Order: sequence, then structure tokens, then C-alpha cells
Amino acid sequence: MFSADVLNRFDLNGPRYTSYPTADRFTATFQAEDYARALQTMQHRRASLYVHVPFCRSLCHYCACNKIISKSTTVANEYLVTLTQETALISDTVPELPIAQLAFGGGTPNFLTIEQLSRLMADLSSKFELLGEREQSIELDPRYLDAAYVSALPAMGFNRVSYGVQDFDERVQTLIHRSQSFEQTAQAVRAARDSGIPSISFDLVYGLPIQSRETFAATLERTLSLEPDRLALFNYAHIPERFKAQRRIPTHTLPTIELRTELFLYATERLVDAGYVAIGLDHFAKPSDSLAQALSAGTLRRNFQGYSTHQSTDLIGLGVSAISNLNGVFSQNSPQLDVYRERIESGEFATVRGFALTHDDQVRAAVIEQIMCMGSVNWAAIAQVFAIDCETYFSAERKALAQFVAEGIVTLDDSQLVVTPRGRLLLRAVAMVFDAHLPLKREQTITFSRIA
Repeated sequence: MFSADVLNRFDLNGPRYTSYPTADRFTATFQAEDYARALQTMQHRRASLYVHVPFCRSLCHYCACNKIISKSTTVANEYLVTLTQETALISDTVPELPIAQLAFGGGTPNFLTIEQLSRLMADLSSKFELLGEREQSIELDPRYLDAAYVSALPAMGFNRVSYGVQDFDERVQTLIHRSQSFEQTAQAVRAARDSGIPSISFDLVYGLPIQSRETFAATLERTLSLEPDRLALFNYAHIPERFKAQRRIPTHTLPTIELRTELFLYATERLVDAGYVAIGLDHFAKPSDSLAQALSAGTLRRNFQGYSTHQSTDLIGLGVSAISNLNGVFSQNSPQLDVYRERIESGEFATVRGFALTHDDQVRAAVIEQIMCMGSVNWAAIAQVFAIDCETYFSAERKALAQFVAEGIVTLDDSQLVVTPRGRLLLRAVAMVFDAHLPLKREQTITFSRIA
């Protein structure tokens, strides 16, 4: 473990780099016609499809997702109509688009009834070429789920489910306003296995109020007893000035940076001891899981859904606030439901901002993705793809990395950059060195943190 001094010297909030440049760099000068032009280059190229379902039945105080609190199924029916109109706009622009990966996120995708979800799948099947070998995943809230719902998923093509767990401690759950018993989660896991769904993922969060090593260790043991195929261990980002619900979480109840570090290191050690492979920033998977196999093969990718096993870098986002990443551009739909609906109903894409990558952005995106996925950068491969001399191109970054080398966070030579096993704790800090969009001057002392 790093000393408190090292952690404090590298203590600055940093991106999770599900994209580069990060979404806060998107601008309103990028508009719907720019997105349409990018779509037109996609003909017959394999892509990933993401569908955002923003609705939740109750508000979790820690949540920073784009969501709409409602208990009405009518609002979902209206939303599905707009989604159908959006898919028509896309299929008219780029027909016969092969989809290798399909993901439903939120919000709470199982806010939709099985009938509504089936109707949506039928529309997607009619508009796109859903490949038979595709990965098809859905995020599910075990609190609003039964076996009948889960058993209907495989017939619609779902082969992976992700369950939000966060923490099993009842006191923590009370403070984050998410009461979810262990038995509810266990029933959801049994339902998925009984239905033949081959991959089950859990989301855990550390850094939540009043968490301690003892309570989080108990959550980990209960989690391991259910044997999920994948685990995501997310660090809670407390930004109450941006997310109003987080103001209901007393700041004084949150763990210190030292305790957060201890929780992460303990969880990593425990999960690895239990046979899971540590992947990238915060994921773990059984060796037989495709995510671990992609890491081993060097084909792991990162996008707005996190880590991906698919080589395609093209991602089309559907729904309010959804982000697309295709052929060198990012495009985001309006995060406001009424604006999104008005744009789509008028026959135009709901793009309100985006970003077109320069050659430099593409170079840095490749380097940052290698760091976030593989924990290393092969300079020769970067040089070959982008026709640059890496030593010269990244001369300032190599100087900035000297302090990382001195602290044992990375090793660096002319052939590669490698993040050390303990340096994985500061993976984002290493990636930030290559981020030309950060409001930092290179001559300043660089201080970073893994804290989101």
C-alpha cells in the first residue's frame, strides 16, 4: 500500500476515461447534422448498441445517473414510442447495420414490463441486424424483479444480466436510501441461473457512508457466496453540488481517502484469492469469463458502458442523454426528456452536443485506453498505427511520469509503459498524464487521485 504522503500528493479528482476526450469536453457546436454524417460512414460496420431506460421507481441518494423517478407504466409507453421513432431515423440513415453488442442501462431497465421490453426488442430486430453471436446485457434492480421476469429474458436474446448490489449492510442501505435484502439478490441470481443466463454481474460500491473494513468484508463474503461471473467495484463519487440527491448523505459519514484505499485493496486481495482476475480499473471476472479472456488476449476495450470484449469501437446510443461514439466523433442526445422527445418527433436527431476528434485526440485516446484496459502501453504499436515518434511526441509526458516511476507506480522505457501491480490503484492518475484537455499546465506539479 502507498503511504499517506504518496496518496495525498496524487490527490485530485480524475476521470474514469470511458471516453477520451471525456464528456465534459463535448460542445454544443457539434449538432445533429454532424451526427448524421458520422452515421452515414457506418454502413455494414459492426457496432454496439446502447439503450438508455431512464426510469426508476425510487430515488437512490448516491446515484449520479440520468434518471426520472416515476411509478407509471404510461410514461414508459410514451418513451417507447419515441425510441421507435429514433431507431427509424437511424435505420433510414444507415440500413443493414450489424449489431455485435446490445446493452440496456439506466435508470432501471426492468422498470419496463416484459411486454414493453419485448415490444422494444421487436422494434430493434426489425431496424438492425442483430448478430446471432452478440452479447446482450441488461441492468436489473433485484428489488423489483421476480423469477417470471428473468425467465422471459433468454427468449429475447439476453445472455448477461447485471445486478446492482452496492452494499448488503442495512445501515449503509438506509443512508443511501436503497433497502435491498441479501435474499432478494440471491433470488435474482437463482432465477438467472435457472433460466440458463450464462453471465451474471454484480455492482458493488465502496466509499459509501459509514462503511468500514468489517462491514464491507461482510458484503464481500455474501457476494462471493453467490458466485457472480463478474464484479464491478466502483468508488462512490460524492458531488452534492452537481447531484441534488447526494445532499441527503451527510458528508461526515463518508470514509476518508485512506479508508477508501484500504477497502479497495482489501477487496482486490480477497477477490483475487477467491479466483477472480483483476481487470483494468475496477472490474473482476472469473478466468472462464469473456472479460478475463479478452484481457489475456489483449483485446479488452473500454467505452461508455465500461469494459467491453468487442473489438468494434463504434457505439450507437439510443434514448435520452445517450452517447454515441462512432468513426472519430462523440454525439450526445439531450438529457432532458421533453427536448429529446420534441427533437425526435420533429424528425431530427436529438443531438445537443458532441466532439470530433483530432489526430492528436485519437493518439491520446489509444494510449489512455491501453492504460485503462491493459495497464501498459506498447510504444511501437502506437508509433505504427499513428505514424509518430513516441519519444518525441510524448516528451513532456515522459518527464511528468518521472515522479510515478520514482514512487513505483509505473516502469517506463523506450519499448513500453507498464503500471505496476500496486500502481493499479492510481491507474487513472497515470492516464491523466496523457490528457491534453485537462486544465493543467505541464510545468505544474502533477497531483492526481483514483477518487472519482
